[in-house]
Amino acid sequence: MYENDPDGRFEAALRLAEDDPARGADALRSIAVSNEFDPDTRFEAALRLAEVDEAQAAEALRSIAASNEFDPDTRSEAAQRLTELDPDPAEVFPGVAPQAPRAPQAPQPPRAPQAPRAPR
Repeated sequence: MYENDPDGRFEAALRLAEDDPARGADALRSIAVSNEFDPDTRFEAALRLAEVDEAQAAEALRSIAASNEFDPDTRSEAAQRLTELDPDPAEVFPGVAPQAPRAPQAPQPPRAPQAPRAPR
């Protein structure tokens, strides 16, 4: 295995996560946030990270869900997986507060037709 080989580094991180979860989590997190890896590998690393460290996985998935580097399907799946780890929707996309439900509005009476306005 070559140190600069992305596939080899990913496989090594997976093996490390089995033998030493803390160090493996660090290795998987570094892959999940690194532009050196293709988006599919980064997403897979974030998913595998959830098996050893949910907090770090939530951070990586939140980053993927909010990033334009990933295709919309991957971003959507990342957001879905994130809700499984952290069911609070305000935490999925910080800065976007959920809207409070609105009270039902009373029906409005029909408006009388308006005469057309003359051009100015």
